[in-house]
Amino acid sequence: MGDLPNNWTDIQADIVYISANGLLVSFSSEQIKLGIKYDLNSKHLKAIHKGQVSARGNVGLVASQEEGFDLKSKVLGKGGDKRFHAKFIDGVLHFPGWVTEH
Repeated sequence: MGDLPNNWTDIQADIVYISANGLLVSFSSEQIKLGIKYDLNSKHLKAIHKGQVSARGNVGLVASQEEGFDLKSKVLGKGGDKRFHAKFIDGVLHFPGWVTEH
């Protein structure tokens, strides 16, 4: 278990990382591919690092409205039209590769 990298290309599938706020996170290989494709500036990774925030006007993790998911990444500005959804599995926030548009 190591610190969450700042770049999608440095993340390995199904490895548990620790975010800056102590949250345990993991990513599927599909999520990593989507991150590389849609998050060129790693804004979503920075939001995941930041952890849970209130939904209004903040960058971070907010509650997901998708059934079966707990949290989603939220970024503002360019790249803010996508949300990466995640669910807690045994205390680890796992991103399986579910992306919606805002």
